[in-house]
Amino acid sequence: MSSSSHLKPPQEAWDFMLPGPASRSNGGCSDCSTTGLLAYGAGSSIAVIEIRSSQLVSVLPMPPPSSSSLSPFVTSLRWAPQPLRPFPTSDPSLSHLRLAVGDRQGRIALCDLRHRQLLLWFDSCPSSSAGIQDLCWVLSAPSSFLLASLSGPSLLALWDPSSGRCLWKYDASPEYLSCLRRDPFDSRHLCALGLRGFLLSAKVLGDRLDDDVLLSEHQIPAAHSDSFLELQKLEREAAASPGAPALAAFPTFFVRFAFSPQWRHILFVTFPRELVVFDLQYGTSLSSMGFPRGCPKFMDVVPDLDHDLIYCVHIDGKLSIWKRKE
Repeated sequence: MSSSSHLKPPQEAWDFMLPGPASRSNGGCSDCSTTGLLAYGAGSSIAVIEIRSSQLVSVLPMPPPSSSSLSPFVTSLRWAPQPLRPFPTSDPSLSHLRLAVGDRQGRIALCDLRHRQLLLWFDSCPSSSAGIQDLCWVLSAPSSFLLASLSGPSLLALWDPSSGRCLWKYDASPEYLSCLRRDPFDSRHLCALGLRGFLLSAKVLGDRLDDDVLLSEHQIPAAHSDSFLELQKLEREAAASPGAPALAAFPTFFVRFAFSPQWRHILFVTFPRELVVFDLQYGTSLSSMGFPRGCPKFMDVVPDLDHDLIYCVHIDGKLSIWKRKE
């Protein structure tokens, strides 16, 4: 019998092991399903929590790549929409337990949390060896979703979740794309935001993606120049590692946005020291709110689904709540 140091715990053992804490390399990636399951990246593993009871449901480790010595830190994950067709497996009733996961090696996998296994590895990322910055599901036809990804500094790609093939890609270089979100009023529409306020809008009009992805570009202005002076300094420091996504190149500089669930075409955008309300239909800012220099920088923004409120997370862990003026 071989030494125990060469033995790996069976999958059942992982299900009872507490994951390590999330780290900066995970980029705060998390997603909550409609069934009340919270998945988040914890080092090189995916942890799933049942939010009502706060109980750990499952831990699924990402296997390390054979060609790299770096740990496969999980950098993005998204629960599959319902229904997700076509299926890599034959049981469509379990689509709500499937999870798309990206890591810093540039790999994307489709996971089955019921059977605690990786169903499908997507083809190699079009931006070779670049990490995955964000993921998002987008509707391409009735009951048929594609997976959108941001990889490297500027590459937006669309994937077929049944085969793992890349169907379409667009390079927004020299921008650093920061996050990807789907429109709650139109599941065919998504937007990607860059660190300097560059906004790429993409709408899938059909299955023939070569001709049926409508793109438009916008620029969201920021009144406070301090953030961009900081970014210029960080860009000079990051010049030694070209091809890295925003999360790896600028781990403390956050630019995020969210679609308003109450008002069509309205985006809430957070620069490090400013909150901007942007009208996508008219391509203009409706308002801009800064705060005193001593306040901690913004890290993320989440709108309330039932009330006209905005929740902002700050880099020091504080939470602020913003309400629209009447």
